[in-house]
Amino acid sequence: GGRGNNLPICPITSKNGNLYVTLAGGGMFVADTTTTPMKIIAEYGNQVVYGAGCGGIEVPNSNQMWINSGVSASGAGATQSMFAVWKFDDNLMKSPGINAENEPAPHLVFEDSNNTSTGGNLNGPSENTSGQLPGTTTRRDSHGMDITVNKKYMHVVDRIQNVMEVFETKAPFKRHTYSLVKFRKFRRGKYRIKPSGCMARSVGDDPGLPLNDPAPDLFEHTPDGKFLMVALRGPAPVSVGHAAQGSCPGVGIVKLKKNGKIGKLVDVLRTTNTVDDAPATAIGGHAYVGIERSDVHGAVVVLK
Repeated sequence: GGRGNNLPICPITSKNGNLYVTLAGGGMFVADTTTTPMKIIAEYGNQVVYGAGCGGIEVPNSNQMWINSGVSASGAGATQSMFAVWKFDDNLMKSPGINAENEPAPHLVFEDSNNTSTGGNLNGPSENTSGQLPGTTTRRDSHGMDITVNKKYMHVVDRIQNVMEVFETKAPFKRHTYSLVKFRKFRRGKYRIKPSGCMARSVGDDPGLPLNDPAPDLFEHTPDGKFLMVALRGPAPVSVGHAAQGSCPGVGIVKLKKNGKIGKLVDVLRTTNTVDDAPATAIGGHAYVGIERSDVHGAVVVLK
């Protein structure tokens, strides 16, 4: 496949000094950062690595680089649905000579069966017009990615469906899923379904805005491995408005369980911004009329 739009999206550097550069229209470059100038040592077409990947991380001490693909940030993404995850052997990137296109071949860990035929993908429907409102949309958008401290589980967020897909880092890469809008709580001899921490922290100045809609974005784990700190988008998203409208802008606290296999969103450190007055545009979402403009796009954990 070709590369219709080489706009870089999210570069990820491996321990070996290889820079994985995902591209807006699909495909990917891998560059050697140890040379001056940097040299492209591997290239992939968009039928091999789909577009708009913004999530990637190396499994420590394994030389395995994981990369994802999601919907386009441009207006074209409003009718796209994409969730795909690949794994690359980083040690093979600096093999003698110049690698042929699409080599070394990646391993496709997962792709959703309902992906649209966009971003280089040749299968599925050409569009998905179900918007982004929770409970009605069937669209997907793979975005942030992080690994647990025990190196056993790779967490990949779905920004539209409000779920976390968790993949075991050892073959056959079994998948587990947990919700960021609800969880089970055992009380008085039985399990009960409880809303996540987003519900109590949701914006309340527009009665029509769907509540308990985290719209999770980029995230990182805490050093002790007990939590994930997740950026949560707002009702007036500054970017990717067709896939990122949320109700509880801030930093979500996901408590991990079963050694990182599953988790639950227990609370939100709410942020607020009522100074900006930029128009609120969320294609396929709710026409928000309130004044909240906070819109957190990334969360980074700093150890001091």
